Amino acid sequence: MAAGALNLSSPLSHSNRSLASMINPMTRAITTEGMESPSREIQLFEPPPDAACTIEETSRLVNVSRRTILVYCKHRLLSPVAADHGYYFDRDAIRGLRRIEALRTVCGDDLAGIKIILDLTAALEQLHSDIRLLSQAKVPRSPTKNARNAHQFRREE
Repeated sequence: MAAGALNLSSPLSHSNRSLASMINPMTRAITTEGMESPSREIQLFEPPPDAACTIEETSRLVNVSRRTILVYCKHRLLSPVAADHGYYFDRDAIRGLRRIEALRTVCGDDLAGIKIILDLTAALEQLHSDIRLLSQAKVPRSPTKNARNAHQFRREE
């Protein structure tokens, strides 16, 4: 038998046996009981709210080339916080860049279409915010005497 080949007729080796015991037969997922392992979820780095990242740092954070970020800025899909001594992006801009990249998987290179979607999404978010503010400001009032009299007056007409 060649070196490194698995002998299927022999019982599982110790390392394969421990791997087999880690697989949950119901879900076919690998469990790591007793083993230290990183989370399987994607962890996105969120810079602090007051931080401003250079274009190079932003490029590394979002895994988008510097040139692509500049194209997004040119098409007004993305706005840097400051451009005096280079491009700097805050947390909102980094989130926007991630949103643009997600939309590119659907829209491809249609930057005008992505711009429309981003504008509509921003308008929708603003409307949701306005509704929340209005619903919080709305306080149930008991009808006043004048309001009751006005209501009765309208019924009599």
